[in-house]
Order: sequence, then C-alpha cells, then structure tokens
Amino acid sequence: MLMASLILIPVIFGIILYKLPLKLGKFVLLGVQVYLLTLAVFLFLQTDGNNELYKILGDDSPILNIVLRGDRLSMLLVVVTNFLFGIGFVYKIKDRFFDGKIMLLYLILQGLTSGIFLTDDLFNLFILFEVSTVVTTLLLMFKKDGRVVYDALYYLITQMVSMMFFLFGVGFLYRMFGILSISGIGSLIPDAPVGELVLPFSFIMAGLCFKLGIFPMYSWISRAYSLNSAPITQIAVMSSIMMKTGLFWLIRFHEMFLPAFDYSTFFIIFGVLTAFLGVIEAVLQKDIRLILAYSTVSQIGFMMVAVFLGNGVSYLGSIYHVFNHAIFKMILFLSAGIIIHHYETADIYEIRGKMKGSPFVAVVSMVGMLAITGFPLTSGSISKYFMSAGFGNIWFEILFWMMSFGTILVFARYATMFLPGKREAFKIKATKRVALSMLAVVSIVGGLSASYGIDYLLQVDLKIDIVALLMKGLIYIGLVAVAIIGYKQLLYKKRYWDGRLENSLSFSRMCLVFVAFFTALIVYGLWVVN
Repeated sequence: MLMASLILIPVIFGIILYKLPLKLGKFVLLGVQVYLLTLAVFLFLQTDGNNELYKILGDDSPILNIVLRGDRLSMLLVVVTNFLFGIGFVYKIKDRFFDGKIMLLYLILQGLTSGIFLTDDLFNLFILFEVSTVVTTLLLMFKKDGRVVYDALYYLITQMVSMMFFLFGVGFLYRMFGILSISGIGSLIPDAPVGELVLPFSFIMAGLCFKLGIFPMYSWISRAYSLNSAPITQIAVMSSIMMKTGLFWLIRFHEMFLPAFDYSTFFIIFGVLTAFLGVIEAVLQKDIRLILAYSTVSQIGFMMVAVFLGNGVSYLGSIYHVFNHAIFKMILFLSAGIIIHHYETADIYEIRGKMKGSPFVAVVSMVGMLAITGFPLTSGSISKYFMSAGFGNIWFEILFWMMSFGTILVFARYATMFLPGKREAFKIKATKRVALSMLAVVSIVGGLSASYGIDYLLQVDLKIDIVALLMKGLIYIGLVAVAIIGYKQLLYKKRYWDGRLENSLSFSRMCLVFVAFFTALIVYGLWVVN
C-alpha cells in the first residue's frame, strides 16, 4: 500500500486540512510533505538494480482492480514531483491568500500527478489526466473575473477534447486485447495485426501531444500561463511537472508500440518544429510568464529530438535533462512571481534594476538562466553534453547547437531585466528565500556531481570527456555573444516584432489544427506499415 499512499494521502489530508484552523493546517501540511518525500525516496531506493515495484489494489478481476507499477524512471519522477510540490508549499505558505482551498486543490493535484507516473492501467491513466485538468482549471481561475473564466474554460475544454481522443485509443486497445493493463498490452503488441494498431496509437499520441503543446497545438499556452488570477506556484507546477507527465507517457507509449512500427522520424520532425517555433514565440512575448512558458514548449521539442534521434546516450541525457528542466523552471517561475508582485507588472520592458531591487532574486534567477542555457559545469550543460554525445552525426550536432542557440536567445531577452533601473530594494519573505535557495543548491549540485548522479539515479555508467566538455563550453560562450549582439540589434530596440506571431487560435480553429495533427499521425502510420 506504500505506492498507493503517495496518491491517497495527499487527497485525504487535503480534505482534512480544509477543515482545520489555518495555522494548524499549515503546520500539518509541512509534516505531510516531509512524509511524502521521505516515502517517495524510500520507494525509489527499492528500485535499485532495475527492480520494479508492483501492486494490485482491489478485486482480483483484471477489469475491476487498479494496478500500480513503479520502475526506476517513474519512481524518480515521483520523487521530483513531491520535492517540487513541497518547495511550492514552502514558497507559498506565508502568502496572504494561502488558505484551506489552496491546500486542498494543490494536495489533490500532487496525489494525481504521482498517480499518473505510477498507474499501469489505461483507463485509470485517462481518469487521472482528466481530474488533474479539472483541478488545474480551478487553480487557474482562483480569482475570478470575466476574462479569466473565459481563458480557463478554453484551457479546460480543449484539454478535454484532446483527452477524448486518448479515450478513443484506450477503447480500441481494450476491444483488441480485452485488458487495460499497459504492461500487459505491451507484451501482446508483437503478435497483434500491425495495421489495426495505427488508429489507437494515433488517438493516444494526439491527445498526449496536445497536452505537451507540440506544434501546432500550443495555442492554449498563451491563455493558461498569462492569467493574473492563477497563483504563480500553479504556473510553475504546470511548466516544471505537469508537462513532464505528457512527455513521460509519450516516450512510454512509443516504446510500447515499437515492435509494431517506429514513429521516431515523425516525432523528430515535430520536435524540431516545436523547438524552433517555441523560441520564436518566446522571443516575441512581453509577458515574462509567457517567455518562460514558450521556453518550456521549445525545451519539450528539444528533449523529443534527443529521445527519438540519438542512441542510448542521447536518450539518457534527455531523461536527465527532464529532471534538470523541472528544477530550472521552478526557479525561474517562482523568482518571476516575486518580481511580478513587487514591480506590479509582468511586462519585461517595465522591469529594470532587478539586481538593485533584490540581489537575492537576481542571483537565483541567474542560476536558473545559466543552467537552462547550458553554462559550463551546470546541470544543464551536463545533460546537454550527453544529449549531443549520442548523435554521432555532424548535421545532427549542428541541429542541436541551433536549438541550444534558440534557448540562449530567449534568455538573452529575459536577462534584460538586469539592466540598470531606478528601483528601490524590497524585502522577500524568509520562506521564499528558503524555497529558492534549495532549488538553486540542487541545480548547482546537479552539475558538479552529474557523472555520479547519472550513474546512481539512472543505473548507467556514463563517462564525461573533459576535453569535449570544454570544447562545448567554448561553443556555448560564442553562441552567447552572438545571441546578445543579435538580440540587441534586431529585437531590443525594435518592438515592432512584439506579438507579431499569432499565438492564440479560436476554439474552432484549435480543434481543426488538432484534427489535422491526428490525421497526420494516421497517414504516417499507414505509410510506415505499408
């Protein structure tokens, strides 16, 4: 029942804390977070040697029971989930609007997220995705007004449409195999008629790609991430954790269907498009939340390319980057929340003098920016080193550096907040300092001890070539110089470009784009099969 506790305890205590006095509830909340993180780490340690945890809950019937399965990767993601939710609670706990409702919704979302990583049942996975979408919508529209409700409902309805496609895929697989067990279906796929698998695979992958914001289906990003009603911790959780749930299952389902067909080329193409167009969208935004949000879209495309293009080394590097990216984005969004609160704006052109206003926030933000762009010896540089090391082709290496340059360009824009400005210093609550300091330390340690970390966390021995790492560091420095000069000459003084790229489709057009992507999945699958 220990794995089930990671799902049920947050939900149960969320209900309890909703009824407790607020001061007592906050104290109990921190205790619950310590317990959940300790339990997640304990279970992760049980997967040493690539052991799997397996638990059947409920009836013996394969239809009525609930199966949980935790391997090395899924348990590590559960550890990261509980760590970052805990950090979010520490960051938020002294805020004026932090009350029982916030605790209830966040704890439910925490349990649902752990469940998404641990479930081994297709229908339960659908339910977990759907309920987490509803909870996320409630958090996005926590402070209601007309525009907020409209944008939150846009997010909710489009996400529900995408997951209906996922459910159709689940239905087709159940009709074919008579079971809902993901691992069980995986064992039967090699003997199944290949042509009949294209449709359910396309349904499932279309739904997951929409949740990830893969090109051209990222219209919901601009609406969901710019809502002033949403707590900044919710936006941080969406970017650092929730989008990783879709990526995790995209990789898992692709591996599961590999005995039948290989969609690697398809996802590489859309990964490249997502990486580059995500950069363009990010650079053209004025809202710092949207700059960070579209940067996440670009990074998702980046990781997709590394997963589907390279060999085992690139795959492991991209998995390590998934963990690193979760830390980077938590740092950047939480520090952005402090900036927005004290400057009373999210417009990057109106935020200056960040270093003078709060050296602590500036330094922490700098740690996140350097790490995500791949500054030498940071955790981001190590994961990107392994991502590129497995390509084995000069053209793929060039493509990799072009995508890396895009990330650097985005944060060359973001770093303009450090330019001198007349801003008075402001104080930051101790809880926020603690939360951001812990994230910064983890990010730094993740770089300095990366070789040992990958060896232990992913159970693989990867060696770092110091000479190659230094060479990549020199390339990085050159790209930074080019990005700074290019941004200053082309974008900084020429605001004509701001918002020139359409980034928010109407609901009907969004559905049309989604159906077109789904059709492309089917056409590609039929071409591969035939």
